Amino acid sequence: MTAAIACVGLVCADLLLYSVLIAPSAARLKAAEIRSAELRQRHAEAVLFKKQRQLFAGIMAGIPAQKDMPILVKELVQTARRLNVSVASVKYDMPKQAGGEFTLLTFSFPAEGRYQDIKRFIYDVETADRLVGIRDMKLDAEKGRVRLEMKLVTYVKGQ
Repeated sequence: MTAAIACVGLVCADLLLYSVLIAPSAARLKAAEIRSAELRQRHAEAVLFKKQRQLFAGIMAGIPAQKDMPILVKELVQTARRLNVSVASVKYDMPKQAGGEFTLLTFSFPAEGRYQDIKRFIYDVETADRLVGIRDMKLDAEKGRVRLEMKLVTYVKGQ
């Protein structure tokens, strides 16, 4: 009888010990695992943001300021001439800043040359380090010469 009471007492003590110490620690362990997963996710996002911030800084440095626009045009004209493409007058109007820091600038770029030279020039514009895109392009051929009328776009920074 004493052994049965002792056994029941030990079982009750075991249940009490389990409910007070073991069960709450399992819940704390589960919460700690969830918190650890969240922290790992936040750390991965922070590392990715740090890498992307460096990339965006490079992009931001590649965007010309309004005062640099003649330099950009000069570089494009020099590239064209290096490829034996003649360039007529490039026209652009500097837009007024409209509240934002960047403004989209569209400018025309008329050129003329042999087909293979024009093709190479278009490739060089598309793969340039500068942030310049081709919005529109018209080609016309006459007597072995190709006339190109491109509308180029870029973003410019305010002053």
